[in-house]
Amino acid sequence: MKRKFITGVATAAVLTSTVGPAMSNIPAIKQASTHTVSAATISQNAFLQKASRQAQKAAKKYGVYPSVMIAQAIVESGWGSSTLATHANNLFGIKAGEDWSGESYTVRTREENGAGKSYYINAAFRKYDSYEGSFDDNGKKLRLGVSWQPTRYQGAWIENASGYAAATKALTGTYATDHKYNQSLDSRIAQYNLSKYDPKISKEAKSYTVKENAAAYAWPTDHSVSAKSGSVKKDETVTVDKTITYYNGSQRMHIAGKGWVNSTIFKKGGSMAAVTQAPKGQDVKVNKQLMHNSYVYDGEGKRVKGVKALKEDNVVVTYGTKKINGKKYYRIGEDRYIAAGNIDGTMRLLKHNTYVYNGSGNRDNEIVYKKGKSLATYGKSVTIVGKKYYKIGIHQYVKVSNFEKL
Repeated sequence: MKRKFITGVATAAVLTSTVGPAMSNIPAIKQASTHTVSAATISQNAFLQKASRQAQKAAKKYGVYPSVMIAQAIVESGWGSSTLATHANNLFGIKAGEDWSGESYTVRTREENGAGKSYYINAAFRKYDSYEGSFDDNGKKLRLGVSWQPTRYQGAWIENASGYAAATKALTGTYATDHKYNQSLDSRIAQYNLSKYDPKISKEAKSYTVKENAAAYAWPTDHSVSAKSGSVKKDETVTVDKTITYYNGSQRMHIAGKGWVNSTIFKKGGSMAAVTQAPKGQDVKVNKQLMHNSYVYDGEGKRVKGVKALKEDNVVVTYGTKKINGKKYYRIGEDRYIAAGNIDGTMRLLKHNTYVYNGSGNRDNEIVYKKGKSLATYGKSVTIVGKKYYKIGIHQYVKVSNFEKL
């Protein structure tokens, strides 16, 4: 396969994959695509056993798909049989630049000029003690990009790509100029069922209680890789809208409005906010973020006695909407409703530039919303340290006096 790598990743010799007898532990099953999962040969299976764990470790550290990294290693190293792989454990053809302080291995390699014409040079490549270093470097490159474009491969990040196919497509034209690069990777992933090494991703929204003060991070990576993006406090209730479960059972969770955390910061037994049973004949349910404390009403718009108000900043399950006395409500159970304004908000126009405050009445961030901008406010106004505020986000408030009257 002839191609040029934009990021300094040199092309390695690619060997044609051979489908051998069924002596692998990889099951021969049908995928949703037109590809059929094939059993690997003995040598290919040995490579997968050696490479898969290192790929999973690096992928967890840098927040990318293991299946994509394994497929890249297969394509770039010919199942670990290339000269670079056998002599330097270098599976991805990463060169030894000025920033490399480790050992190097020099080999004659083909390059292409802007016109696509081949020429050959002697180039120094990174040499590793094992596959672990090679996968770690590749994961680092996928997450941190290149010096002139750190987010070059962000489309392949696990929080941005819906699956391995979306990730490989994002690498086509960025990691490699070959316009069929994603097809080459996808075919290996499907043929050898490499997606089984990928973590499980759930978008089910749940509410959790924090058991200790902790930082939240911008990326679902090791904390040493990502910058901090927020924080949570002990006993705070937060909404998790995405969970990534890795091969070793560990989980990274995304807190709406905060960032990514490890599941270990939560008290055991995270669950959805309590609501009544689903209404009869209503099978379509939608999780909604409850932005304001909300009373529960019946079908006539009267408060239901004996039912506590639902707490803000939790998730509720809804079953469509209904107009009651001219107002919109969300159905949350059999003859049970909550006001839509506590979920959807009400758009209000700012008449002054305004700061954003937290629940203690202190500045929450450096944001200044300009006069003339419309903001969604949730529920009725609340009083904080003697002043009236509208809630505009999780633990975020704007003074009522800064809005035009409706």
